[in-house]
Amino acid sequence: MKANRSKNMGLAALLAICFSAAVSAEEPSPDKFRLAIGGFNTNRVDSTLSLTGAEAGLGASISPRDTLGLKTESTVLRIEGHYRFNDKHALTYGWYSISSDGKKELEEEFEWVDEDGNTITIPLGAKVDTRLKTEIFKLGYLWSFYRSDKMEVAIGGGLHTTRLTVGLDASVTNPPDSSVEQVDSTLPLPVFSFALNYQVTPKFGWYLKTEAFALAFDNYTGAYRDNQLGMEYRAWRHVGLGASLNVNSLDLEEDDSESKLKYANSRSGLLFYLATYF
Repeated sequence: MKANRSKNMGLAALLAICFSAAVSAEEPSPDKFRLAIGGFNTNRVDSTLSLTGAEAGLGASISPRDTLGLKTESTVLRIEGHYRFNDKHALTYGWYSISSDGKKELEEEFEWVDEDGNTITIPLGAKVDTRLKTEIFKLGYLWSFYRSDKMEVAIGGGLHTTRLTVGLDASVTNPPDSSVEQVDSTLPLPVFSFALNYQVTPKFGWYLKTEAFALAFDNYTGAYRDNQLGMEYRAWRHVGLGASLNVNSLDLEEDDSESKLKYANSRSGLLFYLATYF
């Protein structure tokens, strides 16, 4: 009797283990909703900026870092993720904001636009306080035209909105203490997306993402590129840890009835993030 009871208990335990393994195999890690929050540490920035009156040419472009003393190295909060309707269709989103400020006594003069829309010359030796903020919003759609247990390849499109804010205050003797116009430009443009995800193991994978546009309409011309090459480890069923190399560039020109703005910026760095899945 005891031997039979032991055999039955052993068989029940074995069946329980097999059932648990089967259930685990049928319940892969969730991926319907993803939210990733991380810090984007910029280590290289190249940018140029010019703002002149409407009747003038674009004028000489200045380097915000060299001419105005703007800080270029910073850690930026970045949020992105997706919502999958099913295996082939997903909604993607993203947001990040980059702010820089600087104080410097100018070593060269340059042209700018005052609050009345007049082109003025900021002279050598002027003390300038500068603020520059770029805010990025992204909302898109991805179609996974190929997907297997190991690899996913997707293309899509969406809307990319860039808000550029420039503020400059100059202390000069002639004209005295000019408070120079703050430029606030919002540019919504369509963007093309491509994504490649490859699972090396069930918990570890690498990915490549790229977004780009080039378009001219109304008073705007612009081009945008955002590339990510990264890897992620699913430390727990609902939590992943990741890192990626990011290269981001934006070229923007705005020509309206009062002023002409030209801005070009290229930024690269490392993104470390924590992702949650449901």
